[in-house]
This record gives sequence, C-alpha cells and structure tokens, in this order.
Amino acid sequence: MNLGRVSLFTGWISLQIVSPSLFTWADQPIFNEMPRWDKGYGVQIRHEWRTEEDLLLNRTKVGRGFGEDVEIVHVESVYTWDKSIRVTAKFPYVLNASRELPDGSGGKLFQHDSGPGDPILALPLKKYFNLDGRSGSWTMAPQIQVSMSGSDEYEVYENVWGQGISFGYETVTYRYILNVGTSAWFFGGDEPFTARVSLDIGVNFEAFNSNGHVKWESDYFWEDDESATLYMGPALYYRFCDEWHGRLSYRYDFYDKQGILDHGNGSQFIVGVAFVY
Repeated sequence: MNLGRVSLFTGWISLQIVSPSLFTWADQPIFNEMPRWDKGYGVQIRHEWRTEEDLLLNRTKVGRGFGEDVEIVHVESVYTWDKSIRVTAKFPYVLNASRELPDGSGGKLFQHDSGPGDPILALPLKKYFNLDGRSGSWTMAPQIQVSMSGSDEYEVYENVWGQGISFGYETVTYRYILNVGTSAWFFGGDEPFTARVSLDIGVNFEAFNSNGHVKWESDYFWEDDESATLYMGPALYYRFCDEWHGRLSYRYDFYDKQGILDHGNGSQFIVGVAFVY
C-alpha cells in the first residue's frame, strides 16, 4: 500500500513520493497457532526491521543512494469464544523510521517518523477438519483498519480507514505443513486497492515431538496503481511450552515494481515472542 504522500519539485519534474510498502499481513496471533479451546486468549509481540535500498519508479532506480529504514513494534492479541470464532487486535508502533529523498538541488532530503500506527481488528472464522493422516482448517477473516496514525508529510501508516477480507487454507501432516491464503483491502482517500496471495510450505521438527517447524514463505502483493512486490524467505517457529511461543522470519523482495515513485528492493527481519493460555 502506498503511504504518506508528499510532492517534491525538481526543476520542471514533480515527484510524488510514497513511504515504504508495509503491507497488512493476513497472519493472525499467535503466529497463526491460535488457541483452539473456549475462552482461550494470547498476546504476541513482534519486533520488525525493514530496509529499502532504492528509490524506484516501475522497475527503474531513480537516483542512487536514497534508502529507507523502518523499525516497528507490533503488539497483537487474540481471544477465542470457541475454536471456530475469534477476535484479534493488532497495534503497531513505529519506533523509528527515516527515508532519503532528492531535495531538487542535487542533495538529499531526510524525513523521519515515529509514533502509533493504524490498528487492525479482525474476526477470524475457522472450520477444522480431520482426515486420515492429516488435519487442517479453512479460514475467513473480515478485518477493519482504524485511522489513528499522524498526518505529517512522512507517515509509515496511511491514517485512513480500511476494510479487508482474507481467506486461508491450512493442512498439516506429521511431517509437513501447507498454507495457502489470499486477502483484499479497500481504503479511504486515494489509497490504492491492495491484494495479496501467499504460499507457505514447511517441515515439522520430528526430533522435538513436533514442537516447531521451518517454513519457506512466499507473499505476492498487487495494487491497482500498478505496484507489485514478491516477498520470499524462511521462518522458524518453536513452541517452548504450551504457554510460550517464539518465531523468527526473514523476507527479501525478489521482485519489486512501484507504480508510483517509492522506495523498494528491500528486506525484512522479524523476531517475535508470544504467550497463550
């Protein structure tokens, strides 16, 4: 999604800059391992670092050495009425964000952001199944983004209301995991429609009684301003005990196209810890 618009004038050229493509993930607490019992609840904290290396227009690098760095803490929670009905809440907080832009005279313009982002509320509805040798679930999750971030010239989050819907399918065997999902978001103002398709393939830890798994995660995002990005990378999940969970993930932009001048060609690292009861 394109965030925090600001126009710069370089001679006769108007550059419409948008902030980093921080997409709204369809993943839900606790690391998609949500409690399956009545009155279950949990909280997770994810610390995210993202770096964008280039300023792009379509696939072309515009200038050199104009980067962007963003650090965000996500506090997210889930409550389960029964194993098929849940409510989740996600609260992002930008610890520090900075980006470099052309200043119109051959130098750099530096911009910074910090503070609360736009929370997301969701109602994941799940249908579980058990088959011979494998189990799994189907998920539908209506979502709402609440406008709460600032309105400065540079904001990591949009400060607009949004409505989303996501669908997912997961199946698990003794050794393997498969997740397939898709989501769509509609925003207010001039924010573009955003769609996502994901495919995650993983292997359970046999040596530790399946207390964790390793996945290769792939996420493709498309926006109706002709932006498109393919993120791919590994993720490690481990359940230390029934109450405590941890996760590490890394993603890299294997393909990045920006329909409007924006930073891209980046990578993302997230470390998270969760408590569930």
